[in-house]
Amino acid sequence: MAEQKVMQADSIYAYLDTDGDGIITDEEMSRAKEIAEFEHKRAMQQNEDAKEDQIRKMAWFALFGMLLYPFGIFLTSAFGLDKAAQLISDIAPTYFVAIAGLVAAFFGASAYSKGKKE
Repeated sequence: MAEQKVMQADSIYAYLDTDGDGIITDEEMSRAKEIAEFEHKRAMQQNEDAKEDQIRKMAWFALFGMLLYPFGIFLTSAFGLDKAAQLISDIAPTYFVAIAGLVAAFFGASAYSKGKKE
């Protein structure tokens, strides 16, 4: 039988020795590996959740922008800024197509990812 390796007192791997006997067993190594894998998966899930939250916020912001855009045209007209109202009206079709594409991409990606998970 091979001689067991005993850790140095100030070893950076001392945290793996859960029973404090100064020897890291295969079981302790296995447990540490499982914990590290679990922590990695949890961190990845948290990152994915944060990413989805940001995309969702962006989509809602875009939708509110689409709803408020006509109100902006109305306000500029109400304040007598007819030239500004005309300019805003002129870019409205481009704005609405771009925002609609953004929102459609969000909902499409959400539906696609839900379909892949199931």
